[in-house]
Amino acid sequence: GRRCGVSGVQPRGCATAAADEAMLPPAQVLAHPSVYLCGGGWLFFVAENAVLSENRQVFIDRLGERGYKSCYGLLSTCSLASVAYGLWRHGPGPRLRTVGTPSLALGSALTCVGLVGAFNLAPALANPMSDDFTGCPLDLKAVRAEKPTDVVGLERVTRHPQFWSLGFLGLGCAAMTPFAGTAAAALGFPLVALVNGTHLDSRHRRGMGGSLSVEREAKTSGVPFVALLRGRQAWAPLLDELKPVNSVLALGASAAVMAAFVAT
Repeated sequence: GRRCGVSGVQPRGCATAAADEAMLPPAQVLAHPSVYLCGGGWLFFVAENAVLSENRQVFIDRLGERGYKSCYGLLSTCSLASVAYGLWRHGPGPRLRTVGTPSLALGSALTCVGLVGAFNLAPALANPMSDDFTGCPLDLKAVRAEKPTDVVGLERVTRHPQFWSLGFLGLGCAAMTPFAGTAAAALGFPLVALVNGTHLDSRHRRGMGGSLSVEREAKTSGVPFVALLRGRQAWAPLLDELKPVNSVLALGASAAVMAAFVAT
């Protein structure tokens, strides 16, 4: 048989073996700069957001409104800069595993959910193939007629669609990457969605920065799809309320993301 590395193109078995040999034990993976800078940056981001927002008035009394906002912005910038620097300076980090078809399929599905959510947060786009297309890229007819207190669209999935659209994108990327640093950077998004979403609900229940009535909480969920799976919301209205053109574009973007991961 042909030995690994003899020719310019390695057999698949040789490439897999080389990848397995390059995998480090967990302690060394966590000690890699790409991993601890990305993971630590996200943990600090979540912690400082929770502390500063929970004790907002205390900090304002001590620092003033401008000082509070400056402190908030500085700490958030430093934490996110840690994530960016970790990837830029130290790369994707050590290899954790060999990504197979199941991981790619799972990652693609999660990424698709995130992109559909993100695209549906944008204004509705008009269908250029429809008979009543006026040339305006925005669908001006897609005006929400429900009362502001109604639960519609992505709110049927989660009370925090902005957070969880990014959260699902992060979960999808983490599922498709073999590298620890990239996974740590990607998993920060669902971490922020879960922790900050829970904290935001807690503040709104107490009338801090918003409101969350008992009635609204009973028919929605913070964690995505819980209300739908428990029958507190219905799937049919959700599908009807999604923006069709936006959703089609999201599916195309999802396919492009998966193709990019397969190519690497």
